[in-house]
Amino acid sequence: MRTVEVLRLAVAGGHAVRLVGRRGTPVLDAVLAVRQTAQAVLVSRSGSRDAHTASAVVDVLHGASMVPVALLGGRLRGIAAVQVLLAAVLTVAEVAAVGHGHGRRHR
Repeated sequence: MRTVEVLRLAVAGGHAVRLVGRRGTPVLDAVLAVRQTAQAVLVSRSGSRDAHTASAVVDVLHGASMVPVALLGGRLRGIAAVQVLLAAVLTVAEVAAVGHGHGRRHR
């Protein structure tokens, strides 16, 4: 498992901790925990550059969808701003992963 998948699982863990602690936004945290875990597992199992590229696209779209919420979201402003930052970090990590390794699989 690459660093980016470990980072993504850490983000999923953060959402799970928020769920257990009954803080924040339980539905959003549950959805994001599942999404980050699934994304980490699928990219790790594939190991292809295309999988990392697709994962980066998902992160860019997620971050972009959070920008209006961060700007106008009222009580969701804080979590949306964190999501924008996390999406940017994960996008950079995925793009960096595309440039590593040889062939189809990267380990």
